[in-house]
Amino acid sequence: MRQLTIIKKNSIQIMTIYALSTAPGTAGLAVIRLSGPKALEALKTIVKNKDFIHSQFVKCKFYHPVNHKQLDSGLSVYFKGPRSFTGEDVVELHIHGGYANTSIVLSALATIKYLRIADQGEFTKRAFINDKIDLTGIEALGDLINSQTEQQHEQALFHMSGSLSKLYLNWRKKLIELTALIEVELDFADEDLPENISKNLHIKIDSIIEEMQAHVNESNQGEILREGFKIVIIGEPNVGKSSLINLLAKRDVAIVSDIAGTTRDAIEVNLNINGFPVIITDTAGLRISNDKIEKLGIGIALSKIEESNAVIEIFTDPKKIIKKDKYISVLNKVDLIKINKKDLGQTIPISVTNNIGIDLLISRIEKTIKNYFPSISKTIPTHIRYKIGVEKIIQSLNSAKDINLFEAPELVVEELRTGIYEIGRLTGTVDVEEYLEVIFKEFCIGK
Repeated sequence: MRQLTIIKKNSIQIMTIYALSTAPGTAGLAVIRLSGPKALEALKTIVKNKDFIHSQFVKCKFYHPVNHKQLDSGLSVYFKGPRSFTGEDVVELHIHGGYANTSIVLSALATIKYLRIADQGEFTKRAFINDKIDLTGIEALGDLINSQTEQQHEQALFHMSGSLSKLYLNWRKKLIELTALIEVELDFADEDLPENISKNLHIKIDSIIEEMQAHVNESNQGEILREGFKIVIIGEPNVGKSSLINLLAKRDVAIVSDIAGTTRDAIEVNLNINGFPVIITDTAGLRISNDKIEKLGIGIALSKIEESNAVIEIFTDPKKIIKKDKYISVLNKVDLIKINKKDLGQTIPISVTNNIGIDLLISRIEKTIKNYFPSISKTIPTHIRYKIGVEKIIQSLNSAKDINLFEAPELVVEELRTGIYEIGRLTGTVDVEEYLEVIFKEFCIGK
């Protein structure tokens, strides 16, 4: 049992919770979940079946607990704790979907005095309390639910399976072993410590730091994978920036006009390119302007360039093309001008109006993204708190190295224990109360 939640667990289990666990609305099926000590009793209250076997579905009719009027027919399943998602007794009611039907069944459950509606993320929170899942698994579950691309989905599954947790717990084991080694030597303080102990200690700490630093270095990949690869489209007014983003989005998201300076703000579109989340931003045309509003738009464009992972710069005049590192140069309106493709080099010739060269542009975008992900680790830190936490551990380990082991071994131990504690904060084995409210408020009621 997790130390921080022993008291809370006792208070939480006073009542059994329930909630709709599928999305509300018109659907063929809806699932209502119950969790707590009286989940099975509640099930027997609304159905006439009396015998329920763990994890076996039962075809049944649901009745109102008070007036005994039939509510619906469907399936029910009982999971006996601790062999359930929450670790408690869990019941699922599989009923017909639709606003009216689900509301009627939920209203009937509300008449059972020992039941209450669940809070946001409370089912998952109980799973955490009962050691069914750790914080990395919880956040991965949230990422899985919110994933919009194949790569986001795959990475969330890796973390849910425990890839991140195993990495952190392996580091924790190594630090505990180092701490134990030093403490054993402290027990023999009257004897001289072998000189090679300090050297071996530093070698082992350096090895752990190297692993942790490599993990931190992957945080940029993790941020991109979770938030999106940021591409900004820039160029002079009327080169086709808004037309291009409309074409890529397959809908009109930006105003297209022959009047220069039409785009005054940054317009973002979320795309799925080769399984990666991509945010493409249309910006104001870059030029010298006396218009205050347009100047603000140009300022936003320049800031977006700084934030971006890649830049698409559009030209309509081959003579104005300026090749820049890490920029994707595009020559638009090639259907209206004569060009020698050999002179273009890496510049991509396109016509937004006639949909010419767009496949080449998308291929270049894919290649640019792949350069950021030469290989994708199963343990990429996808949340900023992972990066911050591991950096704190590295800091403690470096501090341990700076302390003379022979003069103050107890201070070395203290720094190692600080590192162990920080790993506990990452996985949730020590007090992480400040993270819980932030994490669970992003979950829906029935999760």
